[in-house]
Amino acid sequence: MRNTILRMAGLTALVVSCAVSAAGSVWPPPGKPVQIAVLSPAGGGIDAPLARLLAEKLTKRLNTPFTFIGHAPPYTSSQPNKALQLVLTGVGMQATRLGMYKAMPFDPREHYVPVSLVARFPNIVVVTKALPVNSLDEFTRYLRLNPGVINVASSGNGSVSHVASMLFMTLTDTNMVPVTFSSASQATSNLVSGEIQSMFHVAPDIAEQVRQHKIKALAVMGNKRLSILPHVPTTTELGHPELQQALWLGLMAPKETPAEIIKSANVALNEVLAEPDVMARIASMGAIAQGGTPQEFDRRLNTELAKWRALLTNGHGPPPFP
Repeated sequence: MRNTILRMAGLTALVVSCAVSAAGSVWPPPGKPVQIAVLSPAGGGIDAPLARLLAEKLTKRLNTPFTFIGHAPPYTSSQPNKALQLVLTGVGMQATRLGMYKAMPFDPREHYVPVSLVARFPNIVVVTKALPVNSLDEFTRYLRLNPGVINVASSGNGSVSHVASMLFMTLTDTNMVPVTFSSASQATSNLVSGEIQSMFHVAPDIAEQVRQHKIKALAVMGNKRLSILPHVPTTTELGHPELQQALWLGLMAPKETPAEIIKSANVALNEVLAEPDVMARIASMGAIAQGGTPQEFDRRLNTELAKWRALLTNGHGPPPFP
C-alpha cells in the first residue's frame, strides 16, 4: 500500500527538466532541451496525450525542444534538485487523497506551488444498457427504490471514478455497492458486459463505448456539454447544479522556483491554451481547456480539499484510510 501511495503521490504528472540559472531570469534557458515525462499508473490515456500536446506547442512557441519521454521514476525527497520540474498533476488526485488518507508519505503541497490549471475532465454518469433507466432522474429514483442493489465501479479508492460516485450518493441520498477494479479499462469492460451496472468516469475511457451504444450516458457532471458527446446533457441543465465533479489537471513547480520563472511558465502556458487548435484538441479528448493564474489554481486545490475533508468529517463516504 505504501509503495502504491508513493507512486500515486507523483501520479498523473508531467515532469519538465531544464537547467535553471542562479538568477532564474530566463525560462527555458536558451538551447536547453526540455524533457516531458508522465508519472501515471497503467491508465495513462488521459495525461499522455495532453503531455504530448503541450510538448508540441511549447516547442513551437518557445523555440526550445520539449520532448515527451514517457514514464519517469517517482519523486523522492532525496532526489537532487538540479533541474526545474514542472508537474502536471491531477488536482482531484491531490485533494481527494489528502482528504481521504490520515497521513500521506508525500504531500505535493509541501514541495510544489501552482503555475496554472490546464484542463478539466468532467465525470460522466454511465450505466449498463440493461438497466431500465434513460435519464439521471430515473436513475436516482431507481436507486432510491433499490438501495444497496446496484453496483458502481471504480478504479481504486481516491480515483476520479470513486470520488464522483461517493459525491453522487452523498448528494442524492442513495446507496450503491462499490466494486473496485485495478484499472479504468477493466471497470469499463465489466460495465459493457453488464457485470457492473454503473460508473462515474471521465470521457477518454468511456466515450467510444457510449458512441457505439454499448453503455448509456445519462449526464455530464458539470455545466458545459462535451463536444465528443454533444447529446449528453449536463447536470446543471437537468436541474442539479450541485452534482458537479471533474478531474482537474494543472501545472506546478517546486517551491524554490523563482517567482519570475513561475510567471514566465504561466504566460507561456496560457498563450498555448488560448490557441484555437489547442482548445479544439483538448475538447477532442473529452476535456475543457482552462488556464488562469497560479492563485486561481491554488484556490481550486484548496476548494477541492475542503470539500472532501468536509464530506469525510461529516460521516459521508468511507472513513479516512490509514
